[in-house]
Amino acid sequence: MDNILLIYNIVLTIVLTIVLTGFYVIYMKNKKREFIFLSLLFFLLIIDNSILYISEFSSNFYLLYENSQLFYFFVDLIYLGIVLTARFIISERFDDKITIREKYVWIGIVVLLSIISLTSPYDFSEGIIYIALFSTLLYLSFKVYKHIKKYNMLIFSIIALNVFGIIESCIYYLPAFQNSILNLIGLEYRFISMDILKLLICILGIKYFARSFESVFNKTSIEDNLDHFCAEYALTARQKEILKLVIDGCSNKEIGDQLHITEGTVKTHIYNIFKKTDVSNRNQIINKIIRN
Repeated sequence: MDNILLIYNIVLTIVLTIVLTGFYVIYMKNKKREFIFLSLLFFLLIIDNSILYISEFSSNFYLLYENSQLFYFFVDLIYLGIVLTARFIISERFDDKITIREKYVWIGIVVLLSIISLTSPYDFSEGIIYIALFSTLLYLSFKVYKHIKKYNMLIFSIIALNVFGIIESCIYYLPAFQNSILNLIGLEYRFISMDILKLLICILGIKYFARSFESVFNKTSIEDNLDHFCAEYALTARQKEILKLVIDGCSNKEIGDQLHITEGTVKTHIYNIFKKTDVSNRNQIINKIIRN
């Protein structure tokens, strides 16, 4: 088992590092915040995986993990960073701004979890924190699905894994199940659901990196495809300008600023483009243009 975990950690860290580097290169090319948030997400996943790896293979680090409340606080901050970064990515990718209600709810959850962590027994507080983590990731998964609006096996798998993660957290931290065979689910420091989630995020990251890399570094063919696409669907010159900025990853506000029109006008143009081309979101139209 130790050898399997060692190989798994090394391979996962290499993949996470490659994807992180790729997104950062794209960010340096087009300066879109979406890609710096993606780089940060994979950086946080590398830190999380590294901590787990060291915990499993270093006896001294094991003692630190067991006896330091400050260290647990640091680990919880990493999870908070992963959740917030994922929400920022959704905000940038789908032009889904964080609402005031969301901000208040998130602040309330952080305050409540901090109080529980400081005042409650270890098993109870950690169980609540992991349940909150998987529940929040489940919420973000549904937000992504809402924007995609189509069947996607990866997204449904992520939703299912978050549900399993909630169940797994309850089992792992219930006193009735401790020191039982059910504790093997967590592999002492690991949750099966979280590790599979990391693998699926890697797959999504690689797929999105490949598509984004082609969009950024293969402008000539993309522009040719855009010309053909606009001619095929009889799109206007203004609609073509907007589509070009959509491919570049601009939000509605950024498109409006660059073209000196209001955000509402941009939304109207995009609605008309979607209607003409028979698509329902940006991902579909970008894929259609690339394959044109």
